[in-house]
Amino acid sequence: MKSINRYKFTFGEKTFTLTTDKDNLFMEEVERVAKEKYQAIKDRLPEADDETVAILMAINTLSTQLSREIDIEQIEAEILDLRRKTLTDLQKKANQVDTDEV
Repeated sequence: MKSINRYKFTFGEKTFTLTTDKDNLFMEEVERVAKEKYQAIKDRLPEADDETVAILMAINTLSTQLSREIDIEQIEAEILDLRRKTLTDLQKKANQVDTDEV
């Protein structure tokens, strides 16, 4: 059973305590990436308030996640196709060996 970890960090002007099953090292990396993404958006849109930046970050994150899920589905389909081709080839070879023995 995974243990529950509470991780506290400041984002924008707010302090958050997150409850997670991830360790502090992982969460420190999440915090670093979040602050990096926040700053990138803030640099492009300096007039944007924290809420707008957070919404844009969420939309960007969902877009990235969806793209990766589509990529994974394509890779899984390719793997399935390769498995089928391999099985077909193995069956042909097995049938050929059976025919050669007769």
